[in-house]
Amino acid sequence: MKNLKIIIILLIGLMFFGIANSCSVKPGKNIKQHQKTSASAFINKLDELGYYKYTDERLIGILKNHLFENYYPNSEFVPYWDENTGFPPDFRYYSCDGETVYEEGGFTELLEQVKPTFNKIGLKINVTDHFEEWDNKNKWLNHRITINGTEYIIFKNFKDYGWGEAVMRFTQIINQEIENQGIKEKVYLVSGANDGRLIFLTQELYDYIDSVYRDEQWKPLEVTQWMKVMGVKPMKLN
Repeated sequence: MKNLKIIIILLIGLMFFGIANSCSVKPGKNIKQHQKTSASAFINKLDELGYYKYTDERLIGILKNHLFENYYPNSEFVPYWDENTGFPPDFRYYSCDGETVYEEGGFTELLEQVKPTFNKIGLKINVTDHFEEWDNKNKWLNHRITINGTEYIIFKNFKDYGWGEAVMRFTQIINQEIENQGIKEKVYLVSGANDGRLIFLTQELYDYIDSVYRDEQWKPLEVTQWMKVMGVKPMKLN
């Protein structure tokens, strides 16, 4: 009888252990964990990390309220910009239409568009040479630009669809100049094609936003990750 009681106790213990173990689900190695936080806590943390440091103090409340009303971590990270001018009062979040950037004059037009932020973050961009030519005979594009004494190739004998590639090269070139000048802000990309955006963030701001927002199609990404998500391949420039 005593042995039977012991066996029953052991069976009951094993049963409870199995139930507890089945309820403990471990995340897969490739599943990225994200913070769950309220809109207010998220905006306060952005403020703490310096997101609004370039914003006119009179507009900070408006921008925070806009983000509060559009806070959906499973969807797009939505700061504010003027749709008519493309100018963002936070000096960070710009529209970046891949088609426009790829078309003739679009690259330098984007440089001019984001110039107010260059001035805010102390980035010097001095263009001394710019060559952009479509070769009708060979049906390809050659495009290069000299910034601060360095010649950058944007396209070389390029025949493909280049909306994503133009945005990719813009980001790579500006981030190289940012690195050369020891500036903390960097360009990150959001979405693509006609819905593209770019945003200037410090590493701390990027890491925090990345920990809260989930959709890689609609949150800021480093250029290498953005290329994977958007299917943009590196180009041969030599």
